[in-house]
Amino acid sequence: MLKKSNYEERILKEIQKLPIEALPKLYRLIALIREEFLSREAVSEGLNEGINHKQTRSLLSTSKSNWARDVIIDREDRI
Repeated sequence: MLKKSNYEERILKEIQKLPIEALPKLYRLIALIREEFLSREAVSEGLNEGINHKQTRSLLSTSKSNWARDVIIDREDRI
C-alpha cells in the first residue's frame, strides 16, 4: 500500500494532465467523496449521541436558502 504522500503526488500529476474543462467536474467529485467519508463519521458519531429532531427541525426552519432545492441539485449532479 502506498503512503499518503505518494497518493497525493500521483493525484496531483493526474490532475495536471486533465484539460481545464474537466476541473469543475473533478471538484464536484472530490466534494462528493469528501461528503461520503464525513457523513460516515457523522453517522457513527450520531449513533452514540442520538438524533436531536428538534434541533434539526429548528435548523431547517431558520435556513435562509432553499435547502431542498440544493439537495435536489446535488443529487442531479451525481447522476
